[in-house]
Amino acid sequence: MKRSAICALALLLLISSLCGCTPKPAPAEGDFRVTDSAGRVVAVPSDPQSICVLCPFSGPIVVMLGFGEKITSFTNNAARSRLLLEICPALKNAVVVKNSGSVNAEEIMARGTDLIITNAGVYENETERAKIDAMGIPYVVIDYETMEDQLHAVRILGETLRQSEKAEAYISYFRSVTERAKSHPFSGRPKRLYHAVNEAVRTDAPGSYCADWIALTGAENVSVKSGKLTPEGDKAYTTLEQIYVWDPDLIICNEAQVDDYILSDPKWAGLACVQNGQVYQIPIGVTRWGHPTSFETPLALLWLMRLLYPDSFAVDLDQEIRSFYKTFFDFSVDDDRLNAIMEGTEMRDPKTEQKGE
Repeated sequence: MKRSAICALALLLLISSLCGCTPKPAPAEGDFRVTDSAGRVVAVPSDPQSICVLCPFSGPIVVMLGFGEKITSFTNNAARSRLLLEICPALKNAVVVKNSGSVNAEEIMARGTDLIITNAGVYENETERAKIDAMGIPYVVIDYETMEDQLHAVRILGETLRQSEKAEAYISYFRSVTERAKSHPFSGRPKRLYHAVNEAVRTDAPGSYCADWIALTGAENVSVKSGKLTPEGDKAYTTLEQIYVWDPDLIICNEAQVDDYILSDPKWAGLACVQNGQVYQIPIGVTRWGHPTSFETPLALLWLMRLLYPDSFAVDLDQEIRSFYKTFFDFSVDDDRLNAIMEGTEMRDPKTEQKGE
């Protein structure tokens, strides 16, 4: 017996003894099968009653597909979303089983979980995958790097929960927005844009999800063009000195209060865009719009197009926002909530530490 199998068996016995329950059997032959992002063919329950979502992107999608009340455990990322909990109050009863560290297998099993939706980060971690395998609960892996990958991931989730029609409606809307952006008649020198992701000096790398959607706007994403970045895992960092070299026309920030930090910190004051007040907070709804784990990227795309081309890109963004949440969540956005989304400061607890300026 291989060492990994021995470890998995030992872990299984430990989990079972700790939570006082036994692993769930694999789904019966008649249960529905789906091919996940890892290419695995998974037999999933036809009507899951207790879902664990270990993929930050997937939580809102599961809610959108009508299974929010079946989520009994999830990630801290989803738990921090005030709007998501307002849309689906039942999530307040769900327990966080993964923050930034290890998956809490004991709690997942204690919740009677019959379906796990995880991301590639957990699946590709040998220790965490052995832990999930040991539980004997069917799990679906969701992964993506580009917008097309993401839409395919939505399709997989729709198939998993037998809600393909709802999934395809979202995919259709996303595609309609990208076509609106592509068809815009770009002219003149493109705006040079710097995108601060979570932290002031974390930004977009070539081939990243954010680089993908921002490219549709016709703006020149300065960090993508230069290649002068320091990778740290799946993140990319630059320096304030390099941002001065790039000298962007505008800065967009996807984490609340990072725009205030940049506008108020003296070290940034020499940038022309800072002097001109061209530093903007990207709206925040259920997620940070356009973030690598966001499903509200169509709204981020419309927002940025309107910002870049105020005189030529016609969009009633307020109406788009109201329609989006009503269509996909049956949630009515009032004026106060609309203002909060646009300001982005009351939607989730910030979790930002400024890095190495």
